[in-house]
Formats: sequence, structure tokens, C-alpha cells
Amino acid sequence: MTAILIVKCPEHLEAVRAFADSTGQRAQFEQCLIDLTANLSDLWMVDLFSDFAPLSFFWSQYNLAGQRGLSGGLIYHGQHDGGGNGGAPTFSVNLMPMSGWAIHT
Repeated sequence: MTAILIVKCPEHLEAVRAFADSTGQRAQFEQCLIDLTANLSDLWMVDLFSDFAPLSFFWSQYNLAGQRGLSGGLIYHGQHDGGGNGGAPTFSVNLMPMSGWAIHT
């Protein structure tokens, strides 16, 4: 079993999916959503919120007892942030420049 993804920002999720469709990156984005819950048991939940970074999300794990697990971002990288060079607008670093979403903790 896998954890449950609870989307706290359905409008933002749909907008990001539309963007991903328009750029041919939908499969990569959906895989990241799956990866957020894939390694957790069904005793865990993952909340997904919109983030300040464009086309990105904040996520946080918690179990049925309300204890927090990891938190992080599902960040969209591309030309706008140098592929994840640490600068604005994402302020998030990748070891290798990329275009698409990456899970950060």
C-alpha cells in the first residue's frame, strides 16, 4: 500500500498539469506525484500545497498519529531558474541543471 496524497491546492494542481501538458512534461510531473507517496505505507499521508516558486509545490508527510515526517518541495526547474542553480525565483539547487520537476527535502 502507499500513502495518500491530499491536495490542498486543486486549482494550482490543475494549472500546473495544464502547463505540463503544453510542454510535453506531464508524464514526468505525474511520476513525481507518485514518488511522493510510493515509499510510504498506507499509515501515512502527504499534504500538497502551492509554493512561492512558479509551477511548484510544498509537501509534508505525517502519519495517522499526527507526527510529521519529511517536508520539502516539488520544484519546477528550467530556464527561469538556471535549471536549479540556487537563484531566484526557486532558490533551489540541483547538482545537474534540468528542465522539469524535482523533489527536494
